[in-house]
Amino acid sequence: MLLNFHLPNYFTKQVRAEIGQLYAHSAIANMASSMMLLFEPIFLYAVLGFSVNQVLLFTAIVYAVYIITIPLGGKMASLYGYKHAIAISVPFQLVYWMILIVSQQNASWAYFAAIFYGLSKTFYWPGFHSLMARYADRGQVGREFGVFYSLISLTFIAGPFLAGYLSKHFGFTTTFIITAIIYAFSVLPLFKDKEIFTPKDYYYRDTWELYKIYPKKFLGYLGFGEELLVLNIWPIFIYIIVKDFEKAGGLATIASLMAAILALIIGKVTDQYSKRVLIRLGAFFTAIVWLMRTIATNFWNTFFVDTFSRTSKEMAFIPISTVTYIRAEATHVVPYAVFFEQSLSVGKLLACILGIILFSLTGSFMVLFILGALFSLLYMFI
Repeated sequence: MLLNFHLPNYFTKQVRAEIGQLYAHSAIANMASSMMLLFEPIFLYAVLGFSVNQVLLFTAIVYAVYIITIPLGGKMASLYGYKHAIAISVPFQLVYWMILIVSQQNASWAYFAAIFYGLSKTFYWPGFHSLMARYADRGQVGREFGVFYSLISLTFIAGPFLAGYLSKHFGFTTTFIITAIIYAFSVLPLFKDKEIFTPKDYYYRDTWELYKIYPKKFLGYLGFGEELLVLNIWPIFIYIIVKDFEKAGGLATIASLMAAILALIIGKVTDQYSKRVLIRLGAFFTAIVWLMRTIATNFWNTFFVDTFSRTSKEMAFIPISTVTYIRAEATHVVPYAVFFEQSLSVGKLLACILGIILFSLTGSFMVLFILGALFSLLYMFI
């Protein structure tokens, strides 16, 4: 059904086949990722015994590798096709998860796994963003990305709950294996039709020129440092509050249902109203929610804050992605995709470094929440 996706009362016209295939791939891949995304930092923290600073160091390695190697991902996408670049990323992701399993015997191996995670991102995201920018209809980019974001949220309804149940009753190894199998099959929908593609040379100097043309955009993309804190520090904090894998998964599951519905609404609004205003509102509310995290002291407080967090994130991220895809399609798709991902990765690496310094000095999650709020405000420059 996703391969020929169409909501007659939502889209202004039927989405292209390539976008439908991307939806199907994303639904499967994000089901696997949603089973792991909440629990990767918890795995590092609770199972491997990493400290908060070690979790941030692990993540810093991921993004240091990614920043350096992403031009290679851009070259692969340009020479072999966007779908093939996504497919090339899969083995690196599977090796990453496999090494994480082995790291239960020797925790230091997890840092080696981080290298493969960075390489997986290197090939996946230039291909994904280029595919979205190239084939999304300019008149309904917000709607099309809103559906994608809604699909992510829907997978978070079943994924974390299933992962929580499996992790509690069968252990992380079983969870990792099931996740790997699901993820490996996710590329099949992309190749339902042969990829029609004209190979082109990609040169990093084309991306470097974008840094000179869009310095404010670079500054704005640094705001994604707050996303790193959401994905790595917030799950650990949730785990400390609820003290249970299954409850942690259940909390994310419930909060994701509202996020799935709101993503469709925000996607439609993004196509109809000023994207700049929406981005600024989203940035402001994201910063406010970061400050609200300081009152999360029990399950229900944490649940409400997590729900508001997902809502404010969508208010910023969907318009940001929409203007990014429009700008990429209007300029140079792959160079801009690399510019976007490399810029936000610099922000995430910076968040890791500052987070390590601040947590070493204070040992306080509240300080990291304030750091997240400050990073959020950078979105306003996009």
